[in-house]
Amino acid sequence: MNRVVPAVVPAVVGALLVGGAVLGLTNCGGGEPSAPPPVPVAPKPPPAPAKVTPLPEVTPRPMEREAKLPQPIALSPKLKEARATLEQVVRRHALEPGNAWAIGHAMLALGPEVQLTNGTKAVDYLFAEYAEWVQVDEERAVWFPRRRGAVRIEPHTDLLLKGITEGGISPARDIAVDKQLTVPAKLYQHSLYRAWFTPSATGFDSFDDTPWALQGLAAWAPDDLAWTAKGGHAMTMDDFTHHAVEHIATQSASLHQAAAKGVMPKKDCQGIVGYSCGGQHFVQGAAFARARGFGVDNDTAKLCAKRDLMRWRIDHELSSIDPLLQEHARDVNVSTVLLNQRLKFLGHYLETASKFGAYELCPWTDADAAALQRAADELVTTVTVIDSLGLWDDLEGKVRKNRALDPYRPTSGGAQQVFLDYLGDAAHAVRGIDLATGVGVVRY
Repeated sequence: MNRVVPAVVPAVVGALLVGGAVLGLTNCGGGEPSAPPPVPVAPKPPPAPAKVTPLPEVTPRPMEREAKLPQPIALSPKLKEARATLEQVVRRHALEPGNAWAIGHAMLALGPEVQLTNGTKAVDYLFAEYAEWVQVDEERAVWFPRRRGAVRIEPHTDLLLKGITEGGISPARDIAVDKQLTVPAKLYQHSLYRAWFTPSATGFDSFDDTPWALQGLAAWAPDDLAWTAKGGHAMTMDDFTHHAVEHIATQSASLHQAAAKGVMPKKDCQGIVGYSCGGQHFVQGAAFARARGFGVDNDTAKLCAKRDLMRWRIDHELSSIDPLLQEHARDVNVSTVLLNQRLKFLGHYLETASKFGAYELCPWTDADAAALQRAADELVTTVTVIDSLGLWDDLEGKVRKNRALDPYRPTSGGAQQVFLDYLGDAAHAVRGIDLATGVGVVRY
């Protein structure tokens, strides 16, 4: 019988998608005392229609450079076995046509041309089935909505643009949207139209939506790219990148202070830790844009500090998760969520650190090499323990349909969210292993 889980556990587990709503109340009723009828006045002319910001005129510039981690770790038999397990999870669950979000992660692990179970290439199916035409003034462009009914398509703005560009798809590749032939450049154009970001405000639904757009837009950005976003917001790729780096620095300040003092605080889901996947997407997106040459000179040093902080965060994450795993070892449901957090951080760390190394933004040190090997070893252990719970063999039954997991994702989809986390994190781990072992390449 499962033990009663203290109320603190769901909060400590971390990486929960915390949602909320504000109920707007209108104060109706009441009134003012009667007054004499107003003196008639001439009607005012109707206001001039608001000026519509046109779609930016841009010719996407494809990426030309490819690189690998200069000093990769060895693909040991145990790491190879772990990778095979994770790839099988992706192939078993992420190639079904009905799950756009999962297909996007399958492209990350296996490439955008991977074939779905219906025989269609992933990138072609995403555009044909889920992309939509959108009218802006007298022009048309392409976008992916957040969802269609119960189907999650792009929970984060430009998640699919990021996946498409990282996978090496050309902006001029033929694709079809609503049976009309077009090119991914039309998606890029509309993504620019929506994108603006300052230190205090953004056109995205939240600052946490920034990383995917930043990487996707930087991927095909011409030198000195400048545009006017929806609402008349003037933007440049340099400013976008610099503001993102500054935002990461602000949100990471408390962790830097803790590391400098030699203390190891518990995870509190505040600051950068509260962002998706612990903020590693944010760091990856900013590093990619800087590697592409955008931002300002001192952004590089700030990003290298984040790379160093990420090494320290291995201890921070594991020292927060592992004691709880021991405490609740007999509670499979608690262990299922905690092990997912382990998988999430370690797989993303392999990806993040390897990308930094391939970009050569910062000198690659012995400490980086040791941290990469440690993360790989810890990932192998995590995959093995998850296997001992039988989760890999039955993600549907033991995770997706396990209503007992709902209390640990109360605001973001319950057991279904845990299932999606395992699926997405498996894909990131496959990508991370490939990059860390020198098999995978980064394009920039």
